Amino acid sequence: MSKNLNTKIINLFVLYLFSKKIYLKKIIDKIIGTFRKKTYTSNTDWIFGNNTCGFETFKSYAYTCISVRAENISKAKIYIYKKEDESTEQLYEHPFLILIKKPNSRKQSFTELLYKITCSLDLYGNAYLYIQRDRKNQPAGLYFLPANKIKIILNDSMTNIEAYEYNLNTKRFQYKASDIIHFQIPDPDNNIEGKSIISAFNLTLETDYLQNLYQRNFYKLDSSIGLIIESENNIDDTQIQRLKNMITTLYEGADNAGRTLILESGIKAKSYRNSPKDVEILPSRKAIRDEILSIFRVPKTILGISDDVNRANARESLRSFYDNTIKPFARLCIESKLNVFITENYGSEFFIEMDYSFEIDRELQLKAIEIYSKYNIATKDEIREMEGFGKEKQKK
Repeated sequence: MSKNLNTKIINLFVLYLFSKKIYLKKIIDKIIGTFRKKTYTSNTDWIFGNNTCGFETFKSYAYTCISVRAENISKAKIYIYKKEDESTEQLYEHPFLILIKKPNSRKQSFTELLYKITCSLDLYGNAYLYIQRDRKNQPAGLYFLPANKIKIILNDSMTNIEAYEYNLNTKRFQYKASDIIHFQIPDPDNNIEGKSIISAFNLTLETDYLQNLYQRNFYKLDSSIGLIIESENNIDDTQIQRLKNMITTLYEGADNAGRTLILESGIKAKSYRNSPKDVEILPSRKAIRDEILSIFRVPKTILGISDDVNRANARESLRSFYDNTIKPFARLCIESKLNVFITENYGSEFFIEMDYSFEIDRELQLKAIEIYSKYNIATKDEIREMEGFGKEKQKK
């Protein structure tokens, strides 16, 4: 009897351990599975290198190009259509039109969202909109998420995006892939993330920043060529410090430019540093400016630069900017992703178009007229004739 009881106890204990093993295995599998879901993080450090410039590189011409591209893309008129058999019908009432009329509770317009999306694409190659849903799981709001605060979480096989993690200060929010519109500039080497316009630059943006910094320091700190101090006699540390303090107090800075340098007997000063003119910063600045504009595909006329501008090429460059920069970029990187959103949430029979034809018509005409007048490309009477008013009548 005692032996049978011991056998039963042993069997129960083995069964208990076995169940614990299965439970433990489940826990381990769950932990391993969690780590298998790789967090795909974008590394943008290489854009800035190890210098301390950081986002300072996005000032000057680069910032202007990014801003002007975003401003023009955000001017799009959004139309939604429905495909029925072989016909297409434009809709004037649709949930998506209501959504973009008031996209979120932050009082941001859809125009502002388009601006942010374009800036983010140029800077990071990616942009994200969070889709807020109502109780029926229908889109009820669109919220922009900064790309530099997003981490991508892949599935176990590392082939598809499973979720997006948004890091806000010390808080983390995880969203399903179906609740994020992921805009990107296609990258031939990456199926997960896009490739930014900024990445096309080598050292151009850093050089642009350093040239600006050099000019600022030249006028702010020095305002004259640098000096080498020579002395016929030995100078101790106290005399050196007193001399440095005197030069800093009396001769440093733009306000002290042109003052006569008076030194003690036996001490001489020789210039050793080149001025901005000597190192030809202006031609170099123009070359850098033109490279930045060409990579962003922004014509000079858009930025109000009058170099080599005449009546013929001003109009054509403005039209080309819309036809060859704004419209293709909007269709490839923004409109296509919005249509995926439309299909997944409203049905495959619906699609949208971002239209810029109205801009090419009147907006470009007014911009061209402004340039003609500002840079004396056309006379006042010629501008009046272009607008159909005829020449101004001469007073008798």
